[in-house]
Amino acid sequence: MTKHFLYAMLLGLTIISCAEEKTSKSITPIAVNVLNITPNNGVDGSSEKFPGIIKPVKTATMSFQVAGDITNLPVNMGDYVKKGQLIAAIDPSLYKAQYEANKAQANLAKENFTRINNVFQKGSIAEIRMLEAKSNYEQAQSALNAASKNLNHTKLTAPFSGYISNKLMESGDVASPGMPVVELVDLSKVQAIISLSDKEVNHYKTGTKATIYVPTLDKTFSGTLTEIAIQSESRTPVYTAKITVDNPDFLLKPGMTCTNVVENTDNKATIQNFKLPVDVVSITNEGQNFVYVVNAENNTAQRKIVEIGKLYNDGIEIKNGLAIGDKVITSGYHKLTNNTPIKILTK
Repeated sequence: MTKHFLYAMLLGLTIISCAEEKTSKSITPIAVNVLNITPNNGVDGSSEKFPGIIKPVKTATMSFQVAGDITNLPVNMGDYVKKGQLIAAIDPSLYKAQYEANKAQANLAKENFTRINNVFQKGSIAEIRMLEAKSNYEQAQSALNAASKNLNHTKLTAPFSGYISNKLMESGDVASPGMPVVELVDLSKVQAIISLSDKEVNHYKTGTKATIYVPTLDKTFSGTLTEIAIQSESRTPVYTAKITVDNPDFLLKPGMTCTNVVENTDNKATIQNFKLPVDVVSITNEGQNFVYVVNAENNTAQRKIVEIGKLYNDGIEIKNGLAIGDKVITSGYHKLTNNTPIKILTK
């Protein structure tokens, strides 16, 4: 009987030992890192970031209004030209000859009209003769004016100061009316072109201040929202907006990418929402988003349902569910369930 008693005691101790070992394993804390929720984690509801691209405010595609062989094209791509400076010229000989011929005809018609008009004033000739002479003189003068304009159009001059952004023809080419010769851009002011969705377009107004950051220059520029489209682009709910920026040093070049921060005129609230790394936000089977936070009372992980907002390059907006002072678990969360014991790693 003593043996039976000893066997029972040993069996009981073995069961208790196994239970203790199993319990010990089940409560091993999970090592985690945390992010403290402070105002620095906030999303500023009074402004938004938009990607954009730099474009010139003023662009001119220059072409001749008359045809001819290009005899002079003294500019190259990238050259800076001043207003009124010669850009290109075509052979003027044909137009100069036409001008001289029309000038001679206009002078002859003027003399004829003057002589006939003097005779008419004396009553020695019918009025119809005087009117015919006057008409001939006016037609000849009109032809002379047209010839003079054609002669002037054999030269292209810069309508404003700027840079030659493209050179489409060379000296020796034959120019036709309206055929592009060079493109001229004014870079004293540029525009950052951004896109607004149909949900965003009514939240912004022209005249609003904006900040432009250009990564390639690592510089920030101040600008103003000057244009907002009232019609979306074809087949997309996207509206083009333009931010105008002074560019006195010509650092901003067309084609540069930029990030634009524009003040939201419909939302002047202070920071209330928070921004977290995207990967710390999980989703339940029911489609609810949640994160794990630290329960300081018993040092466990607590699941918190949150409402997400906009997605940014550096995180996702949390609109509801968190408060300043919460500690969000940012590593080891994939091993957690609700009330799992945790150990916060010190950095």
